[in-house]
Amino acid sequence: MRQKTLALYIRLSKEDDDVGISAEKEESNSITNQRMLLYDYLKSHPEFQDYRIIEKCDDGYSGKKFDRPQFVELMELVRQREVDCILVKDFSRFGRDYIEIGDYLEQLFPFLGVRFIAVNDRYDSQEGGKQTAGLEVAFKNFIYDFYSRDTSKKIRNVRNKMAKAGQFASANAPYGYLKSAEDRHKLVIDEEAAAVVREIFRLRLSGLSGNKIAAILNEREIPSPAQYALNHKRGMDWRRVNRKTAWEPTKVLAILRDERYAGNMVSLRRTLNGIYGADTPVEKEEWVRVENTHEAIVSYEDFAKTQTTFLTYQKSQPKAIQKYNTFTCAHCGRKLSFSKDRKKLLCRYGEVNPSEPCYKAAYPAEQLRGAVLDSLKWHFEQFVRWEQMKDQADQKEQSQLDTSGLEKRIDAQEKAKTILYEKYRDGRLSREEYITERNRVNFQLEEVQKQLKQIRMEREARENGETKLSEFSRLVQKYRYAETLTKELEQTFVEKVLVFDEEHIRITWKFENVFAAVEAME
Repeated sequence: MRQKTLALYIRLSKEDDDVGISAEKEESNSITNQRMLLYDYLKSHPEFQDYRIIEKCDDGYSGKKFDRPQFVELMELVRQREVDCILVKDFSRFGRDYIEIGDYLEQLFPFLGVRFIAVNDRYDSQEGGKQTAGLEVAFKNFIYDFYSRDTSKKIRNVRNKMAKAGQFASANAPYGYLKSAEDRHKLVIDEEAAAVVREIFRLRLSGLSGNKIAAILNEREIPSPAQYALNHKRGMDWRRVNRKTAWEPTKVLAILRDERYAGNMVSLRRTLNGIYGADTPVEKEEWVRVENTHEAIVSYEDFAKTQTTFLTYQKSQPKAIQKYNTFTCAHCGRKLSFSKDRKKLLCRYGEVNPSEPCYKAAYPAEQLRGAVLDSLKWHFEQFVRWEQMKDQADQKEQSQLDTSGLEKRIDAQEKAKTILYEKYRDGRLSREEYITERNRVNFQLEEVQKQLKQIRMEREARENGETKLSEFSRLVQKYRYAETLTKELEQTFVEKVLVFDEEHIRITWKFENVFAAVEAME
């Protein structure tokens, strides 16, 4: 008998910590708190103690859409009749589309026999009220939807008015500035960070690239904006910041492009599609720009010069260096990329971070690629040998998987049952004798049927494996005599190459199971 399964569904998204929502609400909706609430509910309901508990969690997905990855997996299990009950904190965790959620509660779940419980809404499909469930959900989600649309519209109107007035409306002040204590919508200079901003502009005007500037800042051990915010306990997402976070060229260039450092407020550069929709960039022509709204860190003349310098620099440079697909720095976990002459593999993160083991690391590309190719071809040759040995073993195994003898025994047992019944019907066997003999024959029949089922399963698994091996064998024959590690060859067989130094690498293969079997031969 199949053990019943209860699925906990947990969801958290942008709408749960948006403007105007209290800290108490945010905390109550956190993943951890949802999980605790649901497990507390299970503890207080012993009827679920024998259930198998699974959990599906979508962190960062809006309830307006139902293509959330974990939700999709859960619904697939539901359709396969592998879930008997779904437990959520409330209706809004399950979804915010009142039409679609009503379909689930009124149509799909009752049809498949799935019980649905929303703890805080005190809703349990098993306890009655099934005929009004859809109405309840429709009304509640209609309110959610109306609230989100209305709030989104109001927020956009407020942001537009503030932008046109030259007021600062973001949660955190840009690096180099603070929010004024007297007016939270006005920026004032943070002298400590502003000095770094001025140095960045000075270095740029001297002709240095963003890459070189980042390296200089790291060599001087100047805290990056993230480090600086962490040190001063200023509004940052602490989950994404640590004390090793370093300056990177992208951050340097972002500062150089930001006109707010010249004293001009530039707003509405990005927008949300709805209160919790996708965050998308806005065309530059549509930005709201107001001049002289706050004290400048650099003059507008210097700001304009850096933009010209930036454009000239970009034009003088070669095309962007192509990142290599599978070669990865073992120290920082970032992808390696080719040097201009394609003779070296470089860690771009290590180039600008002197504290990292990969600082200024440059590995010989052909040597590393050649090592991967040699290893791959060794595996190819081992696989060919393995196939030859396997062909011999398959001949013996084929005879062991022959089911004709078992099928004949089953036919004989079925005939024996018929003969026993005829003897009992004709009075040649008593009832007790008939039952004893029938049970003996049934036992023998069940044993033979089990053997037959096992062999058929083994044969099916073997045939499936043969199909996969056949495809792999075709690939081996295609690439067996390759002279270079081509892009196609690498993408076919290599998952990742961790590079520790020019002499030590670790390869993860895409056909790891096959290669492991091959290696076991040695």
